[in-house]
Amino acid sequence: MHIFTSTMKQIFHKRTANSSQIYVWKVVSTYDILLKKTLLREEELLALAKIKSEKRKIEFIATRSAVKSIFGNETTLQHLDSGQPYIQGNKHISISHSKNFIAIALGDQRLGIDIEMPSEKLLTVLPRILSTKEYDKFQCNPSLDLACKLWGTKESILKYTGNPKLDYKKDIRVDKMEPLKASYIDTVFNVEFENIENLIVTLVTH
Repeated sequence: MHIFTSTMKQIFHKRTANSSQIYVWKVVSTYDILLKKTLLREEELLALAKIKSEKRKIEFIATRSAVKSIFGNETTLQHLDSGQPYIQGNKHISISHSKNFIAIALGDQRLGIDIEMPSEKLLTVLPRILSTKEYDKFQCNPSLDLACKLWGTKESILKYTGNPKLDYKKDIRVDKMEPLKASYIDTVFNVEFENIENLIVTLVTH
């Protein structure tokens, strides 16, 4: 079921084979309207006041609007020291933003999600996040979509681990390009992709 409000539009929802869930929301209003229409708790308003960028303010409110629509208005989104989001007493959660889109993943096990639009800019990023072997494999059949999937996979694994010191090039291994397989230390990930409104959503689970 897709949900539409004056501020947010849920454009995608899927339950995966391992019972994880993916939600994608699109922000369809200005910051002022979003702030007026979203019920924020006092601690959330205090956190919002510390944010300088209007783009980040919109992401902050829109994320909480989406979370509250799933779990209820009394729900408070919190973060560990690592930056990983969590909701007290609820499932594992991962969140990603791109432009005016928000992707949220929920599951009984730890997971990671990323949402990104394929772009030429990602081609310049790849040499910094791929090992020489991985980059050579990419060059055999390069595309913007594959570049986006590679970035999304490594970004999602970072969110899965919660390790801010993780090195994309050294610590995350892309074992196969298509279908894409990746691993970190002894963990081999299930990697799933969804194409939504010209963006690619990447979900990693174990």
